[in-house]
Amino acid sequence: MKSRFYRTAAPLITTIQKLFSEDLAKENEFLRQENKILRSKLGQRVPLTETDRRTLVRYGLPIKDRLWEVISIVRPETRLVWNCRMTRQKWTFERTPKRPGRPLKAKATEELALRMAEENAWGYVRIVGELRKLGHEVSLTYVRDLMRKHGLAPSLGRKGLSWKQFIQAHLEVTWAADFFTEEVWTCSGLVTYYTLFFIHLGTRRVQFASSTSQPEARWMQQQARNFSLLVAENAGQPSYLIHDRDGAFLPLDAVLRQTGIKIIKTPPQSPMCNAYAERFVRETRETLDHLILLGEGHLRQVLNKIEQHHNR
Repeated sequence: MKSRFYRTAAPLITTIQKLFSEDLAKENEFLRQENKILRSKLGQRVPLTETDRRTLVRYGLPIKDRLWEVISIVRPETRLVWNCRMTRQKWTFERTPKRPGRPLKAKATEELALRMAEENAWGYVRIVGELRKLGHEVSLTYVRDLMRKHGLAPSLGRKGLSWKQFIQAHLEVTWAADFFTEEVWTCSGLVTYYTLFFIHLGTRRVQFASSTSQPEARWMQQQARNFSLLVAENAGQPSYLIHDRDGAFLPLDAVLRQTGIKIIKTPPQSPMCNAYAERFVRETRETLDHLILLGEGHLRQVLNKIEQHHNR
């Protein structure tokens, strides 16, 4: 009975399937033409998200044999590349983190070690020793690697104190000296006067030595003796005196060296190495440039007022 039913209904089922397939073919052809029109409006390349790619791969696999006939948004080989990439991602697992080695040192330890290396000409052993005194236990290898990481050479490859570091470390026992000139009206006309001054780097206190139209050796020697007596009474004997390489300072240096003062000469054409004195000269010029000086006495009176104003 059942077989007879199938024989009777088979032509009907075949007819329905044929009509249904023709309808799907017409619908599919319509969608193809619509897709072509849309592609022509969008341009040559259509941006796709990762979700879009996964969707095309999933629906393209069942018809992969004739995919090249219907696909238009990308080339068929591109879709195959997507499929390979997704397959690799499926078998990609997070790597197990490496077994931790020695624990990292505290940030304060690293900063302190770098500061010691930058501000001093110490080697690895000295830095390790100084850190241990402060309660930071480190090894030679740690200090070496840290210095290499920040581009600091070993002690043999590094210079000693920089000029800035030297000044900062010896402010209280260092003075600077310099000259500046000023045109003064006299009975003989305009005369150039040379003024010598000293400035204490720690307190910025200024001491005008004297002014003269001819800074001879005897005059410079006398100013050196006056300066030595003055600072010994007020601030104690200095250890260093900074000035430029002007030959006029040679007699002054000879006297001061006998008192134990070490003379530090700045490099040629380097006024910034004597920046404190240069800054005071600029400050003095702000006053002198607005005055007409009549005689040496007038100059000394003005300089005395400048000195008092600056020191107070």
